[in-house]
Amino acid sequence: MDTEMETEMDEARRLRSLCGEYELEGREILSKYTDWGLACIFNGIGPESFPAWLRAALDALHPSLRPVAFIHDVEWHESDGTEESFAESNARFRRNGVKVACAAFAWWRPRRYKVMWDAWKFSRICQRFGWSAWRHPFVMREGREREGGEA
Repeated sequence: MDTEMETEMDEARRLRSLCGEYELEGREILSKYTDWGLACIFNGIGPESFPAWLRAALDALHPSLRPVAFIHDVEWHESDGTEESFAESNARFRRNGVKVACAAFAWWRPRRYKVMWDAWKFSRICQRFGWSAWRHPFVMREGREREGGEA
């Protein structure tokens, strides 16, 4: 295994641990995957269509939200293609972002409120512009099933 993948697996392990430590909503979804599997799914903050350098910049600017995005990415990977689940995943991103902000920063620290605002903002961006990205994994699985391949 190459060093880059080992680093990504270490990060997946760290994020999984933080999701448990913060008791984030939806963290149970992570138990279905190995650290390697999670490292393959997680692309950081921002959609897969963003260039890697832009996602890296968003990760660097918003490190507190990485555990939140970790769960969000796995939910989107498992997308059932419905509007209801789409809206719930985005709302959960906001709630988890608030939970992380409250756990990581004391009430008097401005950073707490910045993280809360960013979580709200990102959840709205996902809700407004993310529908096709939410549908994509579902459509791909559905197509493979129709062709008789694995789901």
